[in-house]
Amino acid sequence: MNKQIKNDEFSLFRDYIYDISGIAIPPEKTYLIETRLTKLMIDSGAENFGEFYGYILSNQDSGIRQKIIDAITTNETLWFRDESPWKVLEEIYLPKFVDALQTGEKKRVRIWCAAVSTGQEAYSTVMCVDDYLSRNRVQGISLSDFEFLATDISSSVLNIAKKGVYDRISIMRGLDDYHRAKYFADNDMAWEIEPRIREAVTFRLFNLMDEYRAFGLFDVIFCRYTLIYFPHEIKRDVIQKMRDSLADDGVFFTGSYVLYDLLEDSFDTKHHGNMAYFTKLLNPQNS
Repeated sequence: MNKQIKNDEFSLFRDYIYDISGIAIPPEKTYLIETRLTKLMIDSGAENFGEFYGYILSNQDSGIRQKIIDAITTNETLWFRDESPWKVLEEIYLPKFVDALQTGEKKRVRIWCAAVSTGQEAYSTVMCVDDYLSRNRVQGISLSDFEFLATDISSSVLNIAKKGVYDRISIMRGLDDYHRAKYFADNDMAWEIEPRIREAVTFRLFNLMDEYRAFGLFDVIFCRYTLIYFPHEIKRDVIQKMRDSLADDGVFFTGSYVLYDLLEDSFDTKHHGNMAYFTKLLNPQNS
């Protein structure tokens, strides 16, 4: 068995992975395909990556496409990663949303966490909203007035997210004592998030290259630390679809990296402390 990938085999897998996920793997990262797909190759019975590619095309395994996506995607995530987006929510947007809900201007506030990985970002957002409502003793408004959608291209990470159960290493990555004590139960082997927080989130398998129209409009969209894996043309397409998926008063959070050249035509840049975030430009230059 040959576990090393040849140049022509790399080209085949690079193009296949790009087609199914939008992820661009440059030649200097050939090792990613070797290290992450070797087990799938062995399980298929193939002797080398050329045979494995033929196996993929043969449709002998209807789930092989999803297995490859699960293996190749990077799933790095933290609780309240960078902190700033949730401070923006608490200090700027949640007061506005609560007022809009109380006056009937909004029937529901919709929040989408795209590329959510194992769920920490989505659950951080629910905890942020719930804690804001309780600390401020907001009357007549509850989590049921908010809709939380979380999507990812990987079914394996979504399965973890849906359970809301995290080991002791995962729970320590960014989660402070306050939120852990308020929203988690320690069952000795792991930490389990409070059922009403878990049940507030709808998790869906979704590829960011697909159409977004069926989702409707959102008041808040998180798409953080994901676009860096896409080539320029897909970045631009995803950003445009994100803009079209925002309500007119909506807010868009990217990661700590900022793609100003791609965002400037469709979004207004706002700042809160050291953080940049974006609101929908109602008359985009490229329209």
